[in-house]
Amino acid sequence: MDPSVVRQAQGETASHGAPQAGSECEAEPDLVRRAHRDPVAFAALYQRHYPAIQRYLRRRLGDPDVVEDAVSDTFVSALQQIANYEERGLPFRSWLYRLATGQASRQARRAARLARAQLETEPIDREPSASPARDHVRAALLRLSAQHQAVIALHHLEGMSVEAVAETLECRVGTVKSRLARGRDALRAQLERMGGPS
Repeated sequence: MDPSVVRQAQGETASHGAPQAGSECEAEPDLVRRAHRDPVAFAALYQRHYPAIQRYLRRRLGDPDVVEDAVSDTFVSALQQIANYEERGLPFRSWLYRLATGQASRQARRAARLARAQLETEPIDREPSASPARDHVRAALLRLSAQHQAVIALHHLEGMSVEAVAETLECRVGTVKSRLARGRDALRAQLERMGGPS
């Protein structure tokens, strides 16, 4: 199946805004089994999981254009690899998070460099805004390593358990706990350096 299926699914999501009624009723394991040979099944999966993957990548990457590229690349990668997908007790979305994490990691260094350059050349806006805390946290998160961004975003922002994050990122639970502790420390330090909330 070729990546134009993803473009078709994107178009359907944009025009309809939500999955078709029939696709909502079909069990996800059945859709996954059919998706590698059936564009309609893959489009249904795309429509079901696009909002969560887009939200996760938005939190990881920030820039809307970079986010949309990463979302598209995630689903193209899913389409290319779905024939090899194996259910291992985790939801299909966890597999998509793993693919999205790979896309985010490839772009995180570039996004962090751009954010650093912008923060170093422009003063931080200290005027009241709609959500200054969120803006400071997002800027600080972009300064962290890709590994720390991933565990913090999946655990704290997406609400995944430590065990689910470990499965998603294919690492040990102890590694996730360690990265979370170090990531929180690094985030706190970044926020203090930026003068934002800690």
